[in-house]
Amino acid sequence: MRLGKYEIERVLGKGAMGIVYKALDPHIERAVAIKTVRKDLLDADLAAQFMARFRNEARAAGRLHHPNIIGIYEYGEDADVAYIAMEYVEGTGLREYLNRKARFDLQQIVAILNQLLQALDFAHAQGVVHRDIKPANLILTPSGALKVADFGIARVDASNLTMTGMVMGTPSYMAPEQCQGLSSDHRSDLFSAGVVLYELLTGVKPFAGSIETIAYKICHEEPRPPSQVSPLPLPPAMDGVIATALAKRADDRFQHARMFNLALRLAAGAEHERGGETTVLNLAEVPLQPPAAHAWDDALLATAERQLVRFVGPMAKIFVRQAAAQAHDTRELYALLADHIDDRQERERFTRAGEAEPSGSHARPTAPHGTSSSSHATRSGEASRHTTSRTRTPRPLEQAFIEQTTSRLAVYLGPIAKVVANRAARQAHDSDEFLRLVAEHIGTQEREAFLREMDAREG
Repeated sequence: MRLGKYEIERVLGKGAMGIVYKALDPHIERAVAIKTVRKDLLDADLAAQFMARFRNEARAAGRLHHPNIIGIYEYGEDADVAYIAMEYVEGTGLREYLNRKARFDLQQIVAILNQLLQALDFAHAQGVVHRDIKPANLILTPSGALKVADFGIARVDASNLTMTGMVMGTPSYMAPEQCQGLSSDHRSDLFSAGVVLYELLTGVKPFAGSIETIAYKICHEEPRPPSQVSPLPLPPAMDGVIATALAKRADDRFQHARMFNLALRLAAGAEHERGGETTVLNLAEVPLQPPAAHAWDDALLATAERQLVRFVGPMAKIFVRQAAAQAHDTRELYALLADHIDDRQERERFTRAGEAEPSGSHARPTAPHGTSSSSHATRSGEASRHTTSRTRTPRPLEQAFIEQTTSRLAVYLGPIAKVVANRAARQAHDSDEFLRLVAEHIGTQEREAFLREMDAREG
């Protein structure tokens, strides 16, 4: 199979409107990644805007030739398909490291931010603002190099692709001005980089909760200083770096990425970099926790779901599933679920219901996936899902839920979210199936983030 001059080798991923391939440029024998969009799948009302965003990604990144930015080689288009040929990078997203509770030491964290801030300094000097800096868009190669990906919502100079009043970005990493739909500039990227730094230092995001709660906290509340949260012994100056990076007013933040970079390195005790030299990051030394290996008694999860459903409606099933993946015992499970209840007294009552259960009595360890002893765990998990579905009457898919999901989905898919949601609504028999169908159109890392947004807890 060929696309233009490129020889397609295999599929790297699938999205709502297209496929990402690994391909070969036969003329210079170079591996490339090709992001495609099928025009026939675009809603007629949104096609022009989506294609403008797609071309904008090529235009923005195409002018950025930097070792820490994924390079764009070519934009192509015919009657059926539009595509971008870009640098093929072997690596792992920073989101995956964080999901697996990677324990970076301070100098490794400085090395990651050093590369990110050098990339942003270069992009900003070229008039390009990324506007969606987050761990899922930061790729770490086996050699320890960081690559910034996805300039799909970038602003190029005075581009009118997006306007004041349109919210673009990922909630937990957006600057206050982005949350409010106000005009933003390169300092919004620096706020997002500060959120990434905070998460690397502490293992948690500085702003958490539902989308509405996150937006309020970003605009009005100060996060706890990282020195009070981090498991690492941090230099006192690090709190000041974070405070400046996460300042509510853009004028109070670092005004340029290089200023942020220098302040961070000085706070960490690193020597001033010479000639733009980048600190080496040895990923082999980064310890990772294995994926969670707990199975839960189906009766307990069904009970928790029934208790939660009167507060959050059909989202209870998703919330329970997400909490079960994080919790180690019953009390922790109920504590995580209680965060979704707004009323304080009801929240405390729900938490006490979990404490009434013998802690941990319903959780049992399973063998990791892929081992010979995992077959029992797999059967147990299937039984749990089947039992849960039998104990809960499917809830009808309501228009209000479709609209709420579509608005959140737009953060991850942009204007095609409406197309995806409409198609899923026509296929789904209930709200849970609808949510599952729309989530399938998001990449693995983004899908987890989307479900955590719907779960009101990004992990």
